[in-house]
Formats: sequence, structure tokens, C-alpha cells
Amino acid sequence: MNITQDDLRNIFFSGYPAATSWDILDELFIALDRDAITYRTEQLVPKDEFYTVSNLVAVIDGLGPQEKGHMALKEIAKRWLWKRYQVKAICETYFNGLHPDVCSADNRFVIECGTTDPSCIQIFLNDPNVVWVANIPYPFSDDIHLTLHIFGRGPNYVNWQREKINATRDAFQKFHRK
Repeated sequence: MNITQDDLRNIFFSGYPAATSWDILDELFIALDRDAITYRTEQLVPKDEFYTVSNLVAVIDGLGPQEKGHMALKEIAKRWLWKRYQVKAICETYFNGLHPDVCSADNRFVIECGTTDPSCIQIFLNDPNVVWVANIPYPFSDDIHLTLHIFGRGPNYVNWQREKINATRDAFQKFHRK
């Protein structure tokens, strides 16, 4: 695995340490280390295209932040899904208790944009129809391209889930009053 906890902070919290949920990042880091979750990246578009799209998109009212940069990331994600997989994408639809920024119409691919709660990775991967979950962070000044950070189920995903459930059950039984 070639990813650090600081990398995860940059992916999900745009590098802003005050907003970071370290406990959730720690859990994701452990899952990556144990091959329960896989990680890879794909370059999307040159950063200049992000600024071009930002100037063209309309700002709308909706769930969560909908400023021009966020809307541009969603538009780029939708275009990329169509170009790569020929699937239509929908934005902010209710899915597995959340409203992902972009989701393929068949629910196989989920993309969050900008600052994102990393716990959504596991929530969406628990759905057997989901192939992968990704995030597109806001670009940093030294970025040349926008990068899609893709997380999928690894070979140890089921065992990792089982271990988490058993640990929770054991803790509950230990402290539960009879």
C-alpha cells in the first residue's frame, strides 16, 4: 500500500487538519493495510479544465455545499463516468442512507467530491451492487490534474467486517448488565 494517513487527510478533507476525523481515517488506513479495502488512482482532467467548468456551472440549492467548485467536481465526475463506462450519472440521490454527490444510475460507481466524510467508503462498499467508491478532492496549487481516488473491496473485506462485528459484540457483552 502506497498511501499514508496524511494522504487520506488530503483526499477527504482537502488537507485541512482541523476538520479531520482521525478515528475514521485510522480505521480506513487499517482496512487498507489489511487488504480489506483496495486503493488506486486515476487522473481525470487537467486542473485548468476544473477552472473552466467552474466558470460554466450553475450554483444550485441542495444537500450540502453546492458552490461552483463543488458543482464543477460533480460535473467532471459525471462526464468521466460516461466517457469511461458509458453509464449515466445522477447527483445527490438518496442511496444507502446518504446522498452521494455522483452515483451511476445502476449504483455500481459512487463518487464523492471535495471534502467528504470517509466513513461513506465503508457504507457504500457494504452494498453488494457497488463496485467501487471514489473521491475527487479539491485541487491543490501544485496539482496538474484532478485525481480520482478509488476504493474497492479487497480480498480480506468480509473477514475485516466480521472482525469489527465480533469486536463490537464482545465489547457489548463485556459491559452489558444482566
